[in-house]
Amino acid sequence: MWNFECFIHYPPGHEETVESRHAIVTERMKAQRGILSWRDLIVPAAPEFGRELIASYKVNYPIPSLEVTGLYTYRGANYVYEDRISYDDKLIIRFDVDRIGKSYGPILHSELPSAVEAFQGYLLRGFYSSYSTKYHALHKEMLDMLRAKGNVNVNGRNNVFSLQPAQYWNEEVCRKAMGYGRDEVIKRLTGRVPLVQPLMDGVYVVFNDNPDLTFEEFCAYNDRLKPVLGLQ
Repeated sequence: MWNFECFIHYPPGHEETVESRHAIVTERMKAQRGILSWRDLIVPAAPEFGRELIASYKVNYPIPSLEVTGLYTYRGANYVYEDRISYDDKLIIRFDVDRIGKSYGPILHSELPSAVEAFQGYLLRGFYSSYSTKYHALHKEMLDMLRAKGNVNVNGRNNVFSLQPAQYWNEEVCRKAMGYGRDEVIKRLTGRVPLVQPLMDGVYVVFNDNPDLTFEEFCAYNDRLKPVLGLQ
């Protein structure tokens, strides 16, 4: 089992085939160094869709509990992509924090940002346990108000509602969700979080790197840092 789940997002396009996209991702992940590298691993060929709108593959690691799943969205010429993260290609990294042990910190601080670059992602959301779901349940009224607007993609392309232990937002997400660019994010968070750094055209943040993070601590740093970022 796993209790850390990280989603890296990439917007699909009709002009890019799954085969070409998969070849790029595979090459770039094999070029990585460290725990998440695919260098010595067996990587499946590009998956087929069959009758589904999502095609998936899995990369297995020799490290206990660590696994990666890749998802591609259908590329049919008549398929309409909505402006929501549910339509994205995704690289999903899962592991058990206790079984990963001392590698947890390096994964958050260096491995995940490298994976974002390799996947050419615009968004990363690194979830610890079910804390985000529980946090949303505590703030259901506010979430319902946001969703009633109809154009808010919660924790997606134009909204940041809960701050996960690890996050990446590209410049566009920063401006849509917070109203300012990545340099302002860095300015506001410097000295307040374990890590905040520029990455590609966006910003990568580690809000908490405690492997024994409790839900109370998760709520505490959200309550403390969301106002710093001007978030509801």
